[in-house]
Amino acid sequence: MATKPTRPQERACDRLAQALLEITEAARLDGGGRLGPAELAELARRVAGVSTAFGLDAVVVRALEARGRALGLRTDTAELLTLVEGDVEPLDALLLDDDAFRGLVARAEAVLGED
Repeated sequence: MATKPTRPQERACDRLAQALLEITEAARLDGGGRLGPAELAELARRVAGVSTAFGLDAVVVRALEARGRALGLRTDTAELLTLVEGDVEPLDALLLDDDAFRGLVARAEAVLGED
């Protein structure tokens, strides 16, 4: 039986998610295209590997939730993006600019009939 993560482990997961957000924002701001989906996947695996209590999926979900909150989107943005199959993987959505991210969420809402 798995044990419940401790508060410090929860905070660590939040920090790892924030690290992914900071890195992807830097890549978007730079615009040089050096961080593509394959590079992000490798980086995310390494970042999430720091945690003993959370895996990559949990870190990505927290990053998506934080990005959604920062953009004023619904609180379940991460869940919405993971429910709908599309051309953008949840992790790759972190690479999208703000307008494209909002558009992705809007399309997912439309697919689920929540618009």
